[in-house]
This record gives sequence, structure tokens and C-alpha cells, in this order.
Amino acid sequence: MAEVFTAGVQYNDWKGTAAADDADNVSIQTFFRGKGVPQDGFVVAIRAYYLSVSPGNIGVRAVYADGDGFDSVNDQIQSTDNPTFKELDIDLTLAEFFGLFKRFNVVLPMKGLGLDGRNYEIQNAR
Repeated sequence: MAEVFTAGVQYNDWKGTAAADDADNVSIQTFFRGKGVPQDGFVVAIRAYYLSVSPGNIGVRAVYADGDGFDSVNDQIQSTDNPTFKELDIDLTLAEFFGLFKRFNVVLPMKGLGLDGRNYEIQNAR
């Protein structure tokens, strides 16, 4: 089944972007190899899904390719219009998940307002 590297939920009431910096103490590659990604696997994306009915945990999917590292996997990806990957699903606590990153930023503009990617000014509150 074809997947897309775009986040989405049932209603997409709030949809935006995310950015993160790797943590200094453990790399994403090392962490997920310890959780079951093979030694010759290279994580190309992380999908995370939180359900309010399971507070304190987050479902995480490591999307990975067989390869020798960034350059090898990048060559594979660039050589096809429809790359094929493998996946590993695990549950993490919120602390474990956010501990994978030094900084984590999510921006979720409300649907229908056309704010995604727009500049805006801050007005001081009174």
C-alpha cells in the first residue's frame, strides 16, 4: 500500500509542520537499532501518533531502508520515483520520545485560515 510522508488525522482540524534537532546523547539510528531496526538499516523518517485514550504513550513508527548510511540510502531514494521502505512500530513514553531530540517544535495552524507558512506580527497584550 502506498504511503505519503505527510501527517494527517481523521479531521485535520489543526495541520502544520514540525522540526526537531537530534539529541546529543543518542542518535535516532542507534536508538532504533536497539529497538529492532537491523544493523544494515537506515532510518529515513519517524512517524508518531498520539491517542488521547492512551495517555502517557506515543506510537512511533521508524521508516527505514536497507543501506550503508546516508549516501547509500540517498542514492537509492533518488534513483526511483517510488522508493520502498520497511517499518518498525514501537510504543514509547512521551519522555522517551521527546528524549530523542534536543529541540522539538510543532506549529499547528487552525484549518481554513490560510496561515500555514505565513509571516505574522506580534502585538503586545494589554
